Amino acid sequence: MVELEKEVLPLPPRYRFRDLLLGDWQTDDRMKGERLRILPRGGQTGNTVTFNPAGCLSVSVHMVQVEFYVNENTFKERLKLFFIKNQRSSLRVRMFNFSLKVLSCLLYIVRVLLDNPQEGRQDCVNGVNCTKQNTSSRPWSEFDWKLIIWVDRPLPLWALQVLVAFISFSETMLLVYLSYKGNVWEQVLRVPFILEMISAVPFMITVILPSFRNLFIPVFLNCWLAKHALENMINDLHRAIQRTHSAMFNQVVILISTLVCLMFTCICGIQHLERAGNNLTLFDSLYFCVVTFSTVGFGDVTPQIWPSQLLVVIMIFVALIVLPIQFEQLAFLWMERQKSGGNYSRYRAQTEKHVVLCVSCLKIDLLMDFLNEFFAHPRLQDYYVVILCPAEMDVQVRRVLHVPLWAQRVIYLQGSALKDQDLMRAK
Repeated sequence: MVELEKEVLPLPPRYRFRDLLLGDWQTDDRMKGERLRILPRGGQTGNTVTFNPAGCLSVSVHMVQVEFYVNENTFKERLKLFFIKNQRSSLRVRMFNFSLKVLSCLLYIVRVLLDNPQEGRQDCVNGVNCTKQNTSSRPWSEFDWKLIIWVDRPLPLWALQVLVAFISFSETMLLVYLSYKGNVWEQVLRVPFILEMISAVPFMITVILPSFRNLFIPVFLNCWLAKHALENMINDLHRAIQRTHSAMFNQVVILISTLVCLMFTCICGIQHLERAGNNLTLFDSLYFCVVTFSTVGFGDVTPQIWPSQLLVVIMIFVALIVLPIQFEQLAFLWMERQKSGGNYSRYRAQTEKHVVLCVSCLKIDLLMDFLNEFFAHPRLQDYYVVILCPAEMDVQVRRVLHVPLWAQRVIYLQGSALKDQDLMRAK
């Protein structure tokens, strides 16, 4: 037994640097010929299971006490259970992440309101010639890049932004570590991770290099991370409270959040770039974006330098690509909802009595027999009948339900009784 223990080869490391970069996809043949020893408790003789290269298996069987160890005992799995797997704790993490992103956007707005770009303008002398102009006397390609690269950030505001950025960065790296499944590039090249690095890492660099404390950082991009957290938060909310909203509600929330993020990104981007041009305020930038995206175009407020003009062109192309996709999905869900009959009225369900008829295939003979027998009883005249069927309504059933005798008392919903969402639609 001692000789067998000495011949046991050392196990390979669990995570190698090559596997961290390339993924655990390569097979390892070093496990061939290894021996696995099962050690019992209570002083019993150990058992040896031997695997030889020929594929034969030799086992010495003894009665042993087997203990099962699951992955949840490790520290990583416990963290994954709290941050990802558990519904309620995951919902709290999503809400905290969403609050952090919204707070960072609010801090950016405060920084913009406290900023005064006129102090660093070369064409401003004692506040003269600093007013907003529709046209500029200088060429459109001549402007001061320092007004775009550097901003005025007070020390308390900088410290608060650094704290928020550090918490967001730590949370993101922890989630990347917990979500790692063999290929690190799959996590690093995700858009939310890239946006997090753009908005959080520069703040931590300013702690090491104080001379970069006033460097401009596009914190307003956190609105897209807030949108991403909001979508995940809605999904976790449905799972946690055991109540699901319709797909139409989710799509409307996604559409509204997309519009808000597009507008907020364009407003903050135009306002910052025009620090070196027309010196627009946040309200002026909001007015310009609303007029531009609504295709009105008064022309009283226009960008004066080419970076801001390029940003407007990019945002218009993004809006033309993203918004039609969102509206198409919303229209598709609306058509599917109309085809499936929508939802049974919640007010009617609370004030009137109804029964739900669950069938897998609805035939006209079955429907007429049920309706005639059901409403033949005098006490059932005030009841409504909700038909829940997974198949589409055929022509004959549609004609019968359009008859005034049944049109006011029979509601057809396309759905399955095996799905909780369809049962909630039927009330």
